[in-house]
Amino acid sequence: MKNNRTFTAIFPPLYKHLFYWALTFILFFILSHTPWFIEKVYSAYLYPVIAVSNRWFFSFFSFSAGDVLYVLVLVYFVFLMINFVTGYKNFKENLLRLSRFFLLIIWVFYFSWGLNYFRPGLSRTLGMQEEKYKLDELVQLGRILKDSTNKYQKILTENDSLPVQVTYGINRILNKTPAGYEKISGYLNQKYTVPVIKTSLLSKPISYLHVTGYLNPFTGEAQINKNYPKFALPFVASHEVAHQLGYAPEDEANFLGYLSSVSHPDPYFKYSGYSAALYYVLIELKKYAPEKYKILMQEINKGVKKNYAEEYRFYQKHKTKYDASKIYDSYLKVNKQESGIKSYNEMLKLLVAYYKLEVPLIKAGDSLSLIKK
Repeated sequence: MKNNRTFTAIFPPLYKHLFYWALTFILFFILSHTPWFIEKVYSAYLYPVIAVSNRWFFSFFSFSAGDVLYVLVLVYFVFLMINFVTGYKNFKENLLRLSRFFLLIIWVFYFSWGLNYFRPGLSRTLGMQEEKYKLDELVQLGRILKDSTNKYQKILTENDSLPVQVTYGINRILNKTPAGYEKISGYLNQKYTVPVIKTSLLSKPISYLHVTGYLNPFTGEAQINKNYPKFALPFVASHEVAHQLGYAPEDEANFLGYLSSVSHPDPYFKYSGYSAALYYVLIELKKYAPEKYKILMQEINKGVKKNYAEEYRFYQKHKTKYDASKIYDSYLKVNKQESGIKSYNEMLKLLVAYYKLEVPLIKAGDSLSLIKK
């Protein structure tokens, strides 16, 4: 009887936590398969209130409060793990503490932002026909982007051999970013209010993870890596604002970052958006149509290539033997992004679909085997 009392005294909390975990998995499984509910209820009504409230509160902090929160949470997690490993006499109590910690993180993450992963695709929302594109459609898109990239590189430098150097500081880039979303608010039927875009306090360590920017889902702050080449930051900042607006998939954030950048009145933003999209085209052509890639590369201004080389040097300088992208790849796949880290490039499907509405791109051609297979 004594053993039974001990058993009943200790195990009910564990059973209760098992029930909480089962409830969590069941609930989020159901939500992940009801995109109409997420779109009509969460993304349309709940998330905007949560996002604006978070941004309003954290706008009072001149620094990245989210980065401080990350560090504090990491320290607390290390503390829990040390207790778990060393406190074998209180194994069950320490296990419960870890369980509470992870459950809290999961619930706050999804309800503060993460449920946006389960929305219907952006192409459906915008009435575009997103599909696997043809090789000649990609080539023609590349030429359109190449012409615009060359044009603004020449405007900004007055010499096609010089790289673009943004003539003002990063804070001004961040302050200017919302103007691009003002230009496309009618297209999105959504406005960006209470802007909060900050440079990350962790810019140096995230450089070694090859992170250019990120959204803190708990505080709603958009974080930018201040060490990244400045010419690319307008597009990076615009990408993170798309996440703030509730567009979680990376291809959708890339597409809206592009659309916002090239719609911006500032030519530095236009160049940043066009050159970023052109780079994604070049990546695809180099993999699937190297001859087309070589031809397109020959037509790109030397100054643009020097900017691309600047980005390459940044990555080489911060190259490590640890590939952090594998962790993020797994994270994206868990959240219904089947292509994982490769989903960044899938913005090209959205771009082709968009330009089909603007430019006669549709021609017979060989299918391009894309990332999605």
